[in-house]
Amino acid sequence: MSIPGLGQIPTQPTTTSTTRVVTLRPLCEWRFQTSLASPVIVKLLSGTAEKDGVELGPKNAYTFAGVKSKILTWHGCEFEVDGQCEAESVAEYANPTDNPANAHMNLHGQLNDMRQKAEREGKEGPRVLIVGPADVGKTTVARTLASYATRMGYQPLVVNTNPREGLLSLPGTLSASVLATIMDPEAVDGWGSTHTSGPSSVPVKLPLVFYYGKASPDEDPDFYRELTSKLAGSVSARLSEDPDVKSSGVIIDGMALPEQSKDGYELVAHIVDEFSVNVIIVVGSPGITTELSRKFSTERTSLGEPISVVPIDKSDGVVVRDEAFLQHVREAAIKEYFFGDTKRTLSPLIQQVDFDNVTVYRTPDGNNPLCLPQSKLTDFHLENPQSIAKEDPSTPMQHWTLAVMHAAPKDAPDVVRAASVMGFLYVSDVDEERRKIKLLAPVSGRLGDQPLVWGKWPEPFINLLG
Repeated sequence: MSIPGLGQIPTQPTTTSTTRVVTLRPLCEWRFQTSLASPVIVKLLSGTAEKDGVELGPKNAYTFAGVKSKILTWHGCEFEVDGQCEAESVAEYANPTDNPANAHMNLHGQLNDMRQKAEREGKEGPRVLIVGPADVGKTTVARTLASYATRMGYQPLVVNTNPREGLLSLPGTLSASVLATIMDPEAVDGWGSTHTSGPSSVPVKLPLVFYYGKASPDEDPDFYRELTSKLAGSVSARLSEDPDVKSSGVIIDGMALPEQSKDGYELVAHIVDEFSVNVIIVVGSPGITTELSRKFSTERTSLGEPISVVPIDKSDGVVVRDEAFLQHVREAAIKEYFFGDTKRTLSPLIQQVDFDNVTVYRTPDGNNPLCLPQSKLTDFHLENPQSIAKEDPSTPMQHWTLAVMHAAPKDAPDVVRAASVMGFLYVSDVDEERRKIKLLAPVSGRLGDQPLVWGKWPEPFINLLG
């Protein structure tokens, strides 16, 4: 029998659920990669698990976007994953002791012993520098060791000396912060968030930030040394003022170090000297281990301690992050700074300012100061070729971030450049004809008269305002 209209009912498309449950045996890892456009949500159902040392809370939903990371379990766990990963796999080991996480836990145990001894004797805890080639997992090691320390009740002072990536700040900076509370595993940088005008589910951190404005230390090694020295001075002052931080020690995330880089080894030696480093962890490079062991075998810190060089293997789960991925991460960090993340929305403010009401300095391009336009050169700049030059806002500034410095407009350029950073502004538009510049600020209120610095890094960003 033919029933009129029966065949005209539209067919409903079938939907495929992307939710699944992952079960891990003890000392196994779930390795995953996600895009910024397609985040995944992870919820721990049973057992215990951690990401870079940060323990995941049961039944809590964690959103991960634009990351290449892993979730580790020491005792076994089961968790739910909602969303599509670009890549995922479960790493199991025939012998659980082969998991690289054991090396991290052993390091933590040794550092913890040093902290306990320092606490008893009223001395400084371990000052650790983590170095190695690019893409070997140095920052993961730093985050893991810092997280383990906070879970034991310590308050390590964490330092970033790699301008390619930010620590509680934007790329292009060097920074330091005491980690007295848990880190935010969902944050773009994996560390957490700084103080904002909006609420936060994870305690915020208050970093000290200096603006380097370039991607690599070897682009301006003298200025890099100057900033690391200033950072070390501030770290030393904090250690002397706070007994809890003093015994907890320092963890320094170092820059990528090519094995044949003479300049790189000299910069490492400078950091070791300035921060009185007594433990150097070398990730994934026997060559660097040999060179640093030879260099520091007879050296002593300013406190008279020997300097230990400790090699650890690169985890087989570490993946190479291509330039496109790193650029997406930098863009996400800038966007998160101004607009917040999936769980915390911020409302930045656009202000239009006259050229005459802003003071902008530009970092010179390359190592030759004369590459700047002749009209921008001053007597000071000619005498100090690596300094900065004052200039009016211009169209090329659009879509760049500018560092707001803790300095006065009348301060000398070298004072402005080496000052700490108050925050960042985003240039949304420059009207040279009307001499107006539109700036996106993370908070409301007048911008003030602090000088702004326009660097070379991070590179121009996409149009934040669409």
